[in-house]
Amino acid sequence: MKKIATAIIALMSVLNLQAQVDKKSDDLQKDLKRKVEAKDEGWKKGGLINIGINQGILENWAAGGERLSFAANGQFNGFLARIKSNTIFENTLDLYYGLNYVASNNFVPRKLDDRIDFSSRYGMQPKNWTVAKSKFKKHTYFTGLFRFQSQFTEGYNYETPGWQLNPTSEFLSPAFFTLALGAEYRPNDNFSIFISPIAAKATFVKSKYTTLASAFGVEKGKTSRLEVGAYLTAKYRTSITKNINYSTRIDLFSNYLAKNSVLSNGILKKDNPGNIDILWDNFFAMKISKFIGAGLGFTFFYDNDQPGQKSKKTTDANGNTTMGYGPLGWIQMKQTLNIGFSYKL
Repeated sequence: MKKIATAIIALMSVLNLQAQVDKKSDDLQKDLKRKVEAKDEGWKKGGLINIGINQGILENWAAGGERLSFAANGQFNGFLARIKSNTIFENTLDLYYGLNYVASNNFVPRKLDDRIDFSSRYGMQPKNWTVAKSKFKKHTYFTGLFRFQSQFTEGYNYETPGWQLNPTSEFLSPAFFTLALGAEYRPNDNFSIFISPIAAKATFVKSKYTTLASAFGVEKGKTSRLEVGAYLTAKYRTSITKNINYSTRIDLFSNYLAKNSVLSNGILKKDNPGNIDILWDNFFAMKISKFIGAGLGFTFFYDNDQPGQKSKKTTDANGNTTMGYGPLGWIQMKQTLNIGFSYKL
């Protein structure tokens, strides 16, 4: 009888201990859930609008110059994001456009800038990472990213005869779409880096741009191209002084499928995954007054499949004039300066 009583007491002790363990586990899970759900920063939005205007008039000016000129360019950079529990959803939109009008060409507008860049990403992290002591875990998300890049209107190479009849690009030609899966580390609102070991990049152009030769990496006679590779994008912004802000973004893409190919003119084009596509944006914003500001931007671009326009005139030993690449070679560079209306959203 004593053995039975002892067994019953031991069993009850085990059951009581198990109940305490289960209760403690439930309490820990509830505490974790409360901490995770407490991480709700709601929607955040912001942006910057810059509109710059430059105008000039010369009359009987002995030193010479453009009699009448007018230039306007605008820029919009906006974002909309939400962090809720262990997820993050962020959207960014960058728009650039500029035109130049001068009397010497009857005020036919010439583009100074034209770009559309939209990206959307959704990230999720294990719930216990949300409250982890490790800063790396706490600020890392497994993320899916979508990006779209194009332009608003037709573009031309103004150095070529009859340029009005031969646009080199237009809306959705080219159009770049990128889908990527990877991880993003974002310790604060001013810095983030996203790395994807597997990303797909699709390029689309209208058939008229590839009738005679390849364009934007799309082969002659085709209208699209698919690349699969690794993708990295990082961004950073900071305040240099009270009235001067700096922001930068770099994008790198390596095409796993890159290989040597023979062009239509018989020239061997060398390519490999080491020829990394590079897009690097830099922008300085200076506040002069509440609604007056200045913006200075630099963009550098390199793509082995897009050498850029031959816009530099060169003369050979026989005196023949040809068009070649500038001092940066295949590196494309764009610089813009805005002084005018500025508004921070």
